Amino acid sequence: MIELLLTVSGILNILLIWYIVQLLRRFLGFQEELDEFADKLKEYEGHVEVVNNLERFYGDETLANLLRHSKNMTEECKKVINVILEIENEEEELYGEEAEH
Repeated sequence: MIELLLTVSGILNILLIWYIVQLLRRFLGFQEELDEFADKLKEYEGHVEVVNNLERFYGDETLANLLRHSKNMTEECKKVINVILEIENEEEELYGEEAEH
């Protein structure tokens, strides 16, 4: 009976480890995509700023609004990235404490 329970426990542990690894891969992939998106958004913001400062378009309210919107979107992306990094740090601290005990 004990051998059966140990076998079932071992199989469950292996499945749970596999599942956790899959979740971490997805999470890291999501974080990389978000970082790339934030970089592209920052580039776009810079491009709009250059166009807005051109003599031909200087003072155009539509471009000024677009630039403000780009800056707001960049800030929102930074907030999301910071939340993800905070979650990662909390998990590392939690698992680090568990390993010490």
